[in-house]
Amino acid sequence: MVKRIVATSAVALAAALAFLPAIGSPKAFAQQQYVMRKFRQPKDIPDSLRASLDDKVSEDAAPYLDKEDQNKASGKPYTDFVPKFEYLPNYGPQGLSTVSVKLGGAEYDPTSKATTKGAATGKLKYLVFSYTRQGSKWIPLGKPKWESQDLGKLAGEQMTGHQKIGDHNKAIVEKYKEQQQKKKALADALQKKFGSSQ
Repeated sequence: MVKRIVATSAVALAAALAFLPAIGSPKAFAQQQYVMRKFRQPKDIPDSLRASLDDKVSEDAAPYLDKEDQNKASGKPYTDFVPKFEYLPNYGPQGLSTVSVKLGGAEYDPTSKATTKGAATGKLKYLVFSYTRQGSKWIPLGKPKWESQDLGKLAGEQMTGHQKIGDHNKAIVEKYKEQQQKKKALADALQKKFGSSQ
């Protein structure tokens, strides 16, 4: 009998706990929703701040991009940066506090003539900039840091293969554009010659 009462009490307690938030006061529920909205982190930064941050990162990244171009020209492994920034914002109680900005790409060995970029090494490299907002300005938080990820030799071969396809497709497009320009030049010449004789 005692075991049955204890079991029944445990079931009743579990049911009460399960429905507790639903039977809470409207004021408590409203407060909980306010806190959740206030501290929920947006996935991205507002468009109004993005443009100025783009400008700042572009300016700060320029010497690093130049260095990678120099590495390529001198036959050293270099990072072929994708021209796109990845934003990692941090929000505190006062709103946006800091933003990390990632610029990344695949590493290539330019001594290989496998593609126009060389042969991919299988490594992905990232340059990470960190900023805080002071008034209307973005202030760097120290020097940018390098991060890398080694995907292995097979991944490098696959990336090189994709680049070969990209090179091939680009060559086809350029050849087509060249042919179209020649056709247009010929049509213009004929129009000028025969149009003026009428």
